[in-house]
Amino acid sequence: MKPTQNIHIFVIYLFLILSLFSEIFAETSEIFLPFPETWNESNQKETAQGDSSKVFKNGTKQSSNDFGSKDLNETTIPTISNGNLSPSKDESLPSKTNPAKSESSLTLSKPDSKKKKKKEVVDPSKASFQKGKAYLSRDQKKAAEQEFADSYGKEGEVAKFSRVENSNLYGLDGKEKESSGLVEKQEDPDLKIKTQFELARSLDRIGNPESEEKAYKEYLKLVTEFPKHPELTPRAHYAIATLLVRKKEFRSAAHQLVNIIKNFKEAEEFLPAHYYLGKIYESSWDERDLERSLKYYQLYLNGVEGKNPKPGYDFRKETRERLRVLGSAI
Repeated sequence: MKPTQNIHIFVIYLFLILSLFSEIFAETSEIFLPFPETWNESNQKETAQGDSSKVFKNGTKQSSNDFGSKDLNETTIPTISNGNLSPSKDESLPSKTNPAKSESSLTLSKPDSKKKKKKEVVDPSKASFQKGKAYLSRDQKKAAEQEFADSYGKEGEVAKFSRVENSNLYGLDGKEKESSGLVEKQEDPDLKIKTQFELARSLDRIGNPESEEKAYKEYLKLVTEFPKHPELTPRAHYAIATLLVRKKEFRSAAHQLVNIIKNFKEAEEFLPAHYYLGKIYESSWDERDLERSLKYYQLYLNGVEGKNPKPGYDFRKETRERLRVLGSAI
């Protein structure tokens, strides 16, 4: 063989070897995915963890996108058993649900948190007020006085009612200064009038000339400072009138009663004012007038006909007797 031929053969042989190596390197540089039938266990594990495709027993796989309108509730996660990939019925994927519904169901599943009840606010002045009323019902005035003082010392909502009670008790004890101080502390206008009235009435009930003068001043303060209160102003006028009748100051008493008749026709004292005017004009004084007295007695009796006056304002028996006496006298 000629040397030239040997060279050609060597070149061809070298070319073939290089071509073979290039194919080997080309094959190793390209990544080929294994076919299903050649999957090993490690590849199957990777697929089970990362691939969402569904694998069938024949080795073919189908992407979840190929299910079309099938309910995804039927989709299962593949598991490996003895080296083979098979779907597990126990590991079903969660179904797609309406987000709004899922949120609402989640909300409903949570236990309802109980609303914190507002703590009932206890009035610190109430208990002492109730104790005071209990003592007062047993005529234990000193003990009641102490409880009422304790009540308004705590400045609760009921304290204002305790001041009303103690204004009366202080007045009965002749403590008009202490009682007047309670009147001034009342912020509620209506209760201030009532406290003022209780002070005057308690002084009036003591029954001696000195306390009667103090009572008159307190009554007068009420009717001048609160001239239009529909309940307590006519009561104060009436109380002044009866106090002055006892003192035989008939003209001044008549003035208070006329004020009731003119200005407080709806008051409970309206008809009793007529009775007292009849009594005044029957009494012995410079302006004594039996005919006028008879007229006022009759007006009272006509007014109460068919009614049941409350205790203290029922003068029907006395009026009938006076009408009989005056009728025969005139």
